Amino acid sequence: MDGVSASIAVPPSDPRETRVATVLFVGLMLFHAWAATVGWRSLSLPGVEFRQAQTALSAQFIQREHNFSLAYPTPVLGKPWSIPMEFPLYQWTTVWLSNATGMPLTQAGRTVSLVCFYLTLPALYLLLARFGLTPARRLVVLGLVVSCPLYIHYARAFLMETMALMFGAWFLLGHVNALERRRAGWVALAALAGAGAGLVKVTTLMLFLLLALAWTLYRLGQTIRAKSAVEDFKMAAWSAATVVVPCGAAVWWVAYSDAIKLLNPLGSYLTSAALHDYNWGVGQRFALSVWRDHAAIIFREIITLPVLLGSLALWVLFSRREWRLMTMCWGFFLSVQVAFPVLYALHAYYYVANAFLLLLAVGLALVGLLESKLPRIAVWVVVGLAHAGQVGVYWRLHYPVVREWSAGGTTLTLALREVTEPESVLLIVGDDWSSIIPYHAQRRACMLPTGREYDPELRQRVFAGLAGEQVSALVLQGAQRDNRELLAAATATFGIDSRPVFSRESSTVYLRKENRQFAIQRLTDMRLPGVLLSTESTADQGSLLKREAPVAALPPLMREAFARMSPEPVRFYSTFGAGTVVTPVGVMFNAHPDTRLWFELPRGASTVSVECYLAEAAYQNTLAANEQTDGVSVSLQLQQPDGSRQPLVTRPIEPATRPTDRGLVLLEYAGMIPAGATLVIEVLPGSHGNYTRDWFSLGRIEIK
Repeated sequence: MDGVSASIAVPPSDPRETRVATVLFVGLMLFHAWAATVGWRSLSLPGVEFRQAQTALSAQFIQREHNFSLAYPTPVLGKPWSIPMEFPLYQWTTVWLSNATGMPLTQAGRTVSLVCFYLTLPALYLLLARFGLTPARRLVVLGLVVSCPLYIHYARAFLMETMALMFGAWFLLGHVNALERRRAGWVALAALAGAGAGLVKVTTLMLFLLLALAWTLYRLGQTIRAKSAVEDFKMAAWSAATVVVPCGAAVWWVAYSDAIKLLNPLGSYLTSAALHDYNWGVGQRFALSVWRDHAAIIFREIITLPVLLGSLALWVLFSRREWRLMTMCWGFFLSVQVAFPVLYALHAYYYVANAFLLLLAVGLALVGLLESKLPRIAVWVVVGLAHAGQVGVYWRLHYPVVREWSAGGTTLTLALREVTEPESVLLIVGDDWSSIIPYHAQRRACMLPTGREYDPELRQRVFAGLAGEQVSALVLQGAQRDNRELLAAATATFGIDSRPVFSRESSTVYLRKENRQFAIQRLTDMRLPGVLLSTESTADQGSLLKREAPVAALPPLMREAFARMSPEPVRFYSTFGAGTVVTPVGVMFNAHPDTRLWFELPRGASTVSVECYLAEAAYQNTLAANEQTDGVSVSLQLQQPDGSRQPLVTRPIEPATRPTDRGLVLLEYAGMIPAGATLVIEVLPGSHGNYTRDWFSLGRIEIK
């Protein structure tokens, strides 16, 4: 093998080598499939969660709003809600898969990424054939790609990286074959796959364009030596035909997305021009700290130091025939770090685009070993140890992170989801423009990025853009918790109460005045770890408990507790607050004794139907007798204008002693109801007056 000849014949395979290589590769593929699906149902996004959450948030709102426009939503910087970064093909595919199969969005995103990674492997396999590697040795090289921790961890990430890699690999295959076979089909493959790479991730396309250019120059060098000007022109023409569409698509998308970003007062900071120095690492290309970060990623995510040093030794001792190709793989691997030093140093997932080149170089060193005359057992032991080293890194560093199930987010995002309306907006300051809180809270957000928190003119423009939106919460984080000027502006503009409601770690949350009391009660009931009510909230705790309160005066979120009641009650009395509880028979109204509900009766009403449920855990046999509920008493009463009451039905519910009271119990009344009377539904403790474990709830209530 002379390195990069365009027409190296593939030598015949050794059957024994083929069998061993096939078993090794199949085993590694099975391991990859298992490892990539560990913690599959977990909703956390380990591995640069900032970026995964941004992609997931876009997909979440594309699905929620059925918005498949090019100006797709990424609601983190206020209105307009679009700040397109990459072409949304990955997000669209994820949403389509989720909609078509009913698969949760997180699992759909992981599935798309994983499938794209697996579709990359055939292209790499065919490209390796261009260098005269037998099928067995191609599998040995690809085994390092499959066992690479980076390609296990990020092959299941909620990111478009593997989709861009897939397009890039097939583009390169199409380009190489178009130059050599001169067929329109290969040009079409290169053009379409290259356009996909350029739209999904332009930095990935740039790497593969560099590889395509190197191949073209090499082939041109061959034709120039043949002194054929016509052949030179044809070669250049076929090469250009494969890249014109990808380059055009990438340029168009950058221009289009920049124009959309400029519509947002904060989006102008994210245009290609504004990020030029950051993207290209101006002034930091050769900073020692940047390259320390590169080294940390390489040895943590891609290859172990012993395997890398061992491959260099094999290169010197046994791989002289592959040295040109190995040198090229090393050079092109490092070229993108030099071109985009900061992007690659700060974001490990960027290495998905080029890590395969380093792994190919290491794999070619193993090929040199296979070509040696050393004993086969010793050779395969070394090959196996190289792959085992990769697996070991995953097992030690990545597996402990992904194996634990998580509901996603933190108790902060759970609290925000519970105490704000689904269509409302979170105003978040002090967390840059990270999508983590908005995604897990499932809310749109307006965030003031780092460095813009104290710009009053910009703040005024951003706040003005939220006209017509309900800003339900202000979240101040870190140093911004003391930004009194911003707090004053938010309270004056959006009706946010100036008293903090709760905090968690470095975050303080303020809510709209009408939702404040509901939030205090809801958070008191939930007792979320780390979520602490403020001093002001503690003082107001229980203000709606153990007293009659008009339902019409409650905030919308609290009134949702009465959504399954028809008609809605006009007043309520609750010992532990008006809220809902999830039971095995559905979402129900928390009616722990004492609870009373007052209903104005519709004209001509004659029937009442009430669903009742007492939690099984309140009377299970494992409890001591004094720890079990003694049941509850539910009564329907007519209240006259003078306040006197007339009982209609009283029903004790005692599931511990009466099996028919277990599960959903229907309480019904049918008879004449005097005009002008009020119906009262009252829940009291059982016959012994014991409140222990009276975990009672009311479901659908219908009066007609």
